[in-house]
Amino acid sequence: MNAAPKPKRRWMTVLLVLSLALNLLVVGVAVGTMLRLKDGVHTEAPPGFGPALYRALPKDDRKAMRGELSALREKDLRGRRQDFEALSRALRTVPFDPVAVDVLLQKQSQATAELQLALQTQWLARVTAMSDAERQSYADRLQKIVKRGPHGNKKRD
Repeated sequence: MNAAPKPKRRWMTVLLVLSLALNLLVVGVAVGTMLRLKDGVHTEAPPGFGPALYRALPKDDRKAMRGELSALREKDLRGRRQDFEALSRALRTVPFDPVAVDVLLQKQSQATAELQLALQTQWLARVTAMSDAERQSYADRLQKIVKRGPHGNKKRD
């Protein structure tokens, strides 16, 4: 008698694993699609308010706003670096001082609010300067951006 065992067929195992992986992929895509669609309506949330208002502006206006606010943004970046260093020191301090950390958080919150207010002021000035027809066109672009959702436009300008 022949005591040698039959060689295993490796290709059968590989084929079964690949088949299982493909089936799981198809099921995952189907379940993901079902979760994103509800009653035939795409359920993705609208984009953030500020980014949508900015992206709907004509390209020249966006470029001008970036230029006008660059000095304020640079100041904010420098301050943020210093605040992160101070936060790192405060987190390492023994005993921990939550009041010192809260002061840094409040400072960052204020800086963010100031930057947002400057952006809003610039945006409103641009929209106010638009003619009625330009404002209608802007509203149309804004509506398209909101319909596309937060990730509708992958490219950055």
